[in-house]
Amino acid sequence: MSAQFEYKPLSNRGRRRRSLRRLWRDAAGVSVIEFSLIALPFLVLLYGTFEAGFVYWASQELEHAAGYAARLVRTGQVQAANLDQAGLTAQVCSQTAVLVGCTTKLRLDVRSGKTLGDITPPAPLNGSGGLKDAAEFTFSPGAANDVVLVSTFYDWPPLLKPSGYILRAATVVRNEPF
Repeated sequence: MSAQFEYKPLSNRGRRRRSLRRLWRDAAGVSVIEFSLIALPFLVLLYGTFEAGFVYWASQELEHAAGYAARLVRTGQVQAANLDQAGLTAQVCSQTAVLVGCTTKLRLDVRSGKTLGDITPPAPLNGSGGLKDAAEFTFSPGAANDVVLVSTFYDWPPLLKPSGYILRAATVVRNEPF
């Protein structure tokens, strides 16, 4: 005996329910969805790590540049070669790698006095909050036995941010009796 079955088409509601159950049990696209949820926070964290690393590297390089400039002033090499601010900036920039556009973005301020109390630290920002032009900084390497403050400023351009950070490094030395 054969049983006869009658074919009844499912209603739209039944079809939707069946397809939702099938979709809920199907694990084919789970990896793509999980990756899309995790990708943005991961990329933001990765960007932040790179940015912080580059800023630290640039700060260390700027510290080295300030020390190098102070050494040239202290030993009298700047005075003997009659270097001006642009010449000393070029000397300093030859020692850097990560400071992109160093000769145009680096600001160098050299102030001297008989004592440290005679020296006023520079104010690197102009009225609008940007870094001053190179001509607005002081360049006075001093004479023998003078105290010298060498300050360097660099306008660091971040990777994705339109405005940059002002990196600063300074070194105080006493000139040798050259």
